[in-house]
Parts: sequence; C-alpha cells; structure tokens
Amino acid sequence: MSYSTMKRSLEIELISAEGLKVDRKPVKRKTFCIVRIDQKTRVCKLDESGGSCPTWKDKIEMEMPINGSVRFLSIEVLYRTSGGADKNVGFAKIPVTDFMGGFAPQGHLNFLSYRLRDEYGDKSGIINVSIMVKPDGNNIKYSTPSPLVVATRDYAACSSQAAVNGQMWRPKTSSSMAVGAGYGGGEVTGVPVWCTYQQSS
Repeated sequence: MSYSTMKRSLEIELISAEGLKVDRKPVKRKTFCIVRIDQKTRVCKLDESGGSCPTWKDKIEMEMPINGSVRFLSIEVLYRTSGGADKNVGFAKIPVTDFMGGFAPQGHLNFLSYRLRDEYGDKSGIINVSIMVKPDGNNIKYSTPSPLVVATRDYAACSSQAAVNGQMWRPKTSSSMAVGAGYGGGEVTGVPVWCTYQQSS
C-alpha cells in the first residue's frame, strides 16, 4: 500500500452532550450525531430520552487517510421534530492533531469535550467524545486513558489550533457548507473545553 492511500481506523464514541440549545432555548426533543471524515458519513443512534443533556454512548469505527489530506473530523448534533424532520443544533470541527501524533500515540484513548456552535455562530452546547487511533499491528503503543473531562459552566482556554486560526464562530450557512472547507476560505475549528477534573470520592 502506498503512502498516499494509507489509512488508520478510528474508534469514535459519541458519549454525551450538555446544555444543548436552539434559539437560546433548551432542546427537549430526541437528538443524534452525524460524524464526517472527508466524504464519509456515519450516524449515531438516537437518544430516546430526549432533552438538553443526552447520552448516546454509541461507538462507531471510521477510516481516515493519513496522507495529510484530512485535517478535521466534524460532528453535527441534530434533533428530531415531532413530524420526523431533522434540525441542526450545532457543529464542532475537531483538528486531527488533537487525537493523532505527538502525545496521542496509536492505541491511546483520548477523551475530548468540544464547544458546539449553531449556524449563527452562537454557543449551542458541549459534546463529549472519545477517539482512539486503533493500532495497525506494526507499532502498537498503549497508554492509560486520560480522565474524562466533565464540562462545567467555567470554561477556560481552547486548543492551540483553534487559537491560531482565530475563528471561534461561524456566520450562518447551510449544513453542507458548514462541514466543508470552512467559511470564506478559512478553517472553522472546534473549541475544546478544558476545566478542572474532580475525581468522585
């Protein structure tokens, strides 16, 4: 297999979300997520309980090229209306560098929390996920999973990638545009939420 066609398998778990809002009002409907890598899409299961703090705990596997052509993984949260239509709650675009390379070797389970933004760029909640680059069998490295960061109301700084881009919002756009290369030629980066981890006694 040539380098240009090499891929890695990702294990992605859509864990939960917190404080989901539409038009600044708490979401009461059932919600689900769509994960996109390049042109591939996977849909997670619907949270049957409904509400603004859904729990999915749904694991999916997707392949991602490692030739540098993919820089982001995108997640869209939607709610389902009583009529069966699916409406957007918010987006997060996760830089590949947040879970691959550097201090995140293959086999390392990364727990990440990201700020969601709606089509107007307003805050619409937080999504909690875990991502692991599955070992390819040639360079297996395992490490202890990092503790799950529980989002609180006191949000601190975002990742270096998001800070460099300097774009923390998105003007209103369609769903197809929002998951593309970015608005106006720039990359709109997901914003990780970092806060103090409190271990339960």
